[in-house]
Amino acid sequence: MSLQYREPKNKEELAKLYRLRHKVYSEDSFLHKMVTLNSNLDINQFDINSFHFAAFDKETPIAYIRITSSRPNNFTKWTEELLSENNIEIKYQNYTYPFENYYPDKIWIKNFIKNMSGKVTGEVGKLVIHEDYREGGKILFGLISQFHTYCFKENNYDLGFGSCSLILERYYQKFGFERVDQSIPFTFPGLPEAVMMQFKKTV
Repeated sequence: MSLQYREPKNKEELAKLYRLRHKVYSEDSFLHKMVTLNSNLDINQFDINSFHFAAFDKETPIAYIRITSSRPNNFTKWTEELLSENNIEIKYQNYTYPFENYYPDKIWIKNFIKNMSGKVTGEVGKLVIHEDYREGGKILFGLISQFHTYCFKENNYDLGFGSCSLILERYYQKFGFERVDQSIPFTFPGLPEAVMMQFKKTV
């Protein structure tokens, strides 16, 4: 196994990552409702300006994670072209971050976003690992470790955050994630109980 942790090099590789997401979600008993049946690409409004990162076994993507961004980057054009080429229509919602769609406490959301004002922030999510590479946690450990560097050193983020199931909270703490202040566990229909986690830039 020849592993690389990196961003996609071209539109074709980015398309492979969207296909990997679709495959993993469609086969998951909890997450299959999140993907559509009329395309084998899983793309939503937050992907257009996101940064995309993956683990590759040679040239084959085996794991993926993203962090949202409010500004266009080199992936924006590729994603827009994939949407057009595959006749995919995005249903846009008036949200800055994906978690606004599923976190139940709207007052907490407002305060959390307000506290991030002036910082370069993004929501981490869409983590998937191909079923053949999940055993032992090696791929997950490598992906998260390298992604941390990718966010803070290469793309100059101040803060990354996202939701995490309570079952995995302790595991993610090993990578420097911590529970967001005053964030209480919540549920979203059909999904396990979760909590908001964050990781910050270290000097």
